[in-house]
Amino acid sequence: MSASVIVPDHTARAHSTVVGGSSAGRVLQCPGSVQLCSMYPNIESEFAAEGTAFHMALDMIFSGIAKEDRDVIGLTFNGYVITEEMFEEGIVPILEHWDALDQELGGIDYFSERRVTFPGIENAFGTTDLIGTAKDRTVVYDFKLGRGVAVSAEDNPQMKYYALAAMHSEGTKHFFAPDKPVEVFIAQPRVGDGEPFSRWATSVKQLEAFGVELRHAVETALQPDAPLKMGPYCKFCSAKSGCPLYQNVARDGLKIDRDQMVEHLEEWLPQADLLIELGNFIKTLAHDQMEKGAAIRGWKLVNKRLTRSWKSDEAAIKYFTKIGLPAADRHVKKIISPAQAEKALKAARLPDTLPDHLVEKVSSGTTLAPESDKRPAVSIASGALKMLAERLAGR
Repeated sequence: MSASVIVPDHTARAHSTVVGGSSAGRVLQCPGSVQLCSMYPNIESEFAAEGTAFHMALDMIFSGIAKEDRDVIGLTFNGYVITEEMFEEGIVPILEHWDALDQELGGIDYFSERRVTFPGIENAFGTTDLIGTAKDRTVVYDFKLGRGVAVSAEDNPQMKYYALAAMHSEGTKHFFAPDKPVEVFIAQPRVGDGEPFSRWATSVKQLEAFGVELRHAVETALQPDAPLKMGPYCKFCSAKSGCPLYQNVARDGLKIDRDQMVEHLEEWLPQADLLIELGNFIKTLAHDQMEKGAAIRGWKLVNKRLTRSWKSDEAAIKYFTKIGLPAADRHVKKIISPAQAEKALKAARLPDTLPDHLVEKVSSGTTLAPESDKRPAVSIASGALKMLAERLAGR
C-alpha cells in the first residue's frame, strides 16, 4: 500500500437509526419504512458480521497500525478470524486497486473509517471507509465484502450520502471545493457476477441537491401517513415481517393458481426475491430468538455440518511418517487457477495476460435478471425452448 494516510480516526463503526448511508435509497423510495423500522430492531446477519470483520482488518491496514498487510491474517475481528483465503480473495484485490488508483491520481491523502454527520437531519451520521483528496478530485471509497449482487457506484444513494456528510463534517470538509469533482468508488472483490470495482463522478452542487431530496423524504417519513413502496431495498429492511405491503403480496400469492401465475409472471417476478427475503428474515429472527433462549414449538437448534481440519499440520505429518504413509501421498498437488496464475505472473514481473487458448469461461447455467442488468441476454434456440416447455408440462 502506497497512498499516504492522515491522522487515523478509529471511531467505532456505527449506523444512524434515522437514515444512514445503507438506508438512504430505501428512505427516498419508501418513507413509511422509517417508522416501521423503529419498531423492528435490525438483526445483524452472519454475512454482515463477517463484513464488519473485513472492515476492521482493512482499517488496521489503511490506518497504518499493521506494519505489514499480511499481519491481519490470523487475527480475530468481531468474532471472525481473518484466514489466508479471506485475505487473498477479499483484502488483496482492494489493496491492489487502491494502490493503482493512488498512482493514477498522483497520490491520495485520506482518512480511514471516519465518522461523518449528514447536514439538516437530526442524528443522521455514518462511517466512510476511505475519504480523501487527490490533486484534481475528492475521493470517497467504499468496501463491500459480500458475495451477493454487484452494486454500482453510479448515482448510488449510499455513496452520495457519505460524500455529502463528509462535505459538511469537521476534519473532512476541507477535502471539498465548489469546482472540485467528487468521485466515488465501490470495491466488492468477492461478488459473484458483475464488475468488482466501479466508479462514478459527480459534483458538489449535485450532492447538495441530493441532500435537499433526502431531507424532504425524512420530513415525509415523520408524517403519520408516510407512504410505503416495495423495491429491491426491501432486502435489507428490518421491518419486512410487519410491512402491510409484504403481507398483501404473500396473501395474494397464495390465492392464485399456477396458470394465473404464468399469465402474470411479469407482475410477480419483481416480488419473488422480496418474498424469499421475507422467508429468510423470519428464519433469521427465529434463530436469533432461540439463541437467546426462547423456545419455539416444533423447532430446535442443531449444529451445522461439521468440518474437519488438522489440529497441527506438523503433528499429522509426523504421524503419517511413523505409520509408513509414503511422502508423495501426504500432499495433494494441483495446478493453480487462472486467477492465481495472473497474481503469480504479476508478482514475478512476467506477462500476466493469459492466452485465450489456455483459458475457458464456462457458465454453470442461466439465471433470471431484470432488463437493467448490464450482462448480455442469453439466446435460447426455439427448439430448446420447446423441449423445455414440454419437459415442464410433463411434470
